[in-house]
This record gives sequence, C-alpha cells and structure tokens, in this order.
Amino acid sequence: MRELTVTSREEGQRLDKYLKKYLSASPASFIYKMLRKKNIKLNGKKASGSEIISSGDRISVYLSDDTIRSFQKEETAGPKTGSLVPGFLYEDEDIAVLDKPPGLLTQSAGKGGSSLADLYPSMLIERGALTEEDLRAFRPSPMNRLDRNTSGIVLCSKSMRGARTLADLIRQRELKKEYLAVSEGIPPEGLIRVFGKKDPASNLVKTASEPFPGSYEMLTRVRVLHTRQPLSLLGVELITGRTHQIRSSLSFLSCPIVGDLKYGDRSGSSDIVSRFGIRRQMLHAASVTFPDDCGECPQLRGLHVEAPVPEDMVKIVSWVTEV
Repeated sequence: MRELTVTSREEGQRLDKYLKKYLSASPASFIYKMLRKKNIKLNGKKASGSEIISSGDRISVYLSDDTIRSFQKEETAGPKTGSLVPGFLYEDEDIAVLDKPPGLLTQSAGKGGSSLADLYPSMLIERGALTEEDLRAFRPSPMNRLDRNTSGIVLCSKSMRGARTLADLIRQRELKKEYLAVSEGIPPEGLIRVFGKKDPASNLVKTASEPFPGSYEMLTRVRVLHTRQPLSLLGVELITGRTHQIRSSLSFLSCPIVGDLKYGDRSGSSDIVSRFGIRRQMLHAASVTFPDDCGECPQLRGLHVEAPVPEDMVKIVSWVTEV
C-alpha cells in the first residue's frame, strides 16, 4: 500500500486526473474499478474520482509495489541543460517566467534534440524546486510558445494552480505582451488589423486586409521607437496571439522583420544581414505585464517582467537607436 499526500503544486485537479498521471500506463477502466472496490481511497473514504483534490489530502492506494510499478511509465525530467540554456526572470511557487534563447524550440518537434519543455523540469530539479517523483503527478511546462528563432519571455507553470491561472489569462487576453522587432522600412503606427490563415503545406500564414474562407483576425499594436534608414526599431504588442502573427503582419505591411527568411525579402536585406551577422529574425519577446486580477495567483497582480535584449540583437538595435 502507498499513501500519497497532495501538494500545493498538485491541488485543484480531479482525483481521477491525478491518478491517471500517477498510474500513467494503466487503462482508465482499471482506475475506476479500483475506486469502486475501495482499493483507492481519498482521506480514508470511498471516492468516485470526480472529487477536486486539495493540498494535504491523503490518497491511499491499496496495491502492491510491483503492481504500481507496472502501471507507471518511466518519468524523467528530460535532457540536461546544454548550450542553449533558458534563464529565470521570475519565479514563485506557482509559475516561472523564462528567457528563451534563439534557436531553442519551445515544444519538442518529435525529431530528437531538446526543447524548453524538455529542459524546464530538469532545471527545476537542479534548483531544488521539485523532485523526479513529483513529475508523476504534475509536469511543469511552458504555457505559451515562441518560434524557434524568436527570443525572450515564455511563461511556465510550476503548479496546477499556476497552470490554470496562466491558461485563463492567455485565453482571456489579459496579459500585456510586448515585443521588440527590427523591421525594414517604417510601418504605420497604431492598431493593425490583418486576416490570416496558416497553409499547412508551406507552414506560412497567408494574409489579407479582409476576411477570407477559413481566416482569422490578427490584432497587433505597433509603435515606431526609432528609425534609421532603412530600418525601424518597433515596439509591438500582441492583442491576439496567432501563429507567426507579428512576422506575417509586418510582412503584409511591406515592412518585414530583418533576417526573417520566411516572410522577408532575402535579397532586399542581404547587405544588412551580412553587415550585422544576422542569422535569424530580429524579434524578441521583451516584456509581460499581468493584470490586477490574477485569480488563484494574487501574487502576480500587476507583475511586470522584462527580458534583456539578446546579444545577437544588441549591435543592430544600437545602430538603429544611435543618435
């Protein structure tokens, strides 16, 4: 028999969801059968699985260690951190704000290699924030994505409470997310409204000024911070959060991001790319500001986090802003 104690990191989820993570190799029917037969109890009482568990709750699993092990997939923290190491910008018991370096995937593409999602649990273990065993009931993970070659802020959960809070804030568009971009030309300022649709074949977002079949609205607010011909340094705020939204919207305005091989003109900016040694799009998730109402995580109220400009952008940003 094993007795599991629910932690603050795990609370707030249904009992059956918790058990499906803990006994991840077992069929759901087995878990419900064990609940019906009282081989799994919650706080010493029969449970259906629909109960919402709280910190301190005791889950008694009346199964042999061999049976439990046979129903548990091997959970590991993932690969150890390598040369592309995210930095911690903010951390509390529920969430972490990381600074993703360019070149690192947010989520694994399933082709080997590492991603921020793979590295993050290892980083928390190295910091003493959780253990390998903790991963059986809850796996901390990134809650938003950045393109591989976009740098900057990624929001990550550390608890179920943090995951729910971040998911709600992202879905309700309550977070103020600002980016820095270096573009060709000078785009119009203000709220930019573009309609887009991702083409799976090319992995490009097709854009238009009016809705078209299957399209969705993309809202982006643009500020021109500095200009120095032929470039502009932009402050870009995401209102909606769509795939390649900033890149495709600026390209639609004929002001593509410098170094963007998907949406830019390779020949038009080749001299600039060569001059500054640019190897990726000059786009950086620079800051996030939380609203006053952060639900289950009141400690996040009004929190503002900034990510420093990465080294590979410093030279071109300094040139554009030079007086």
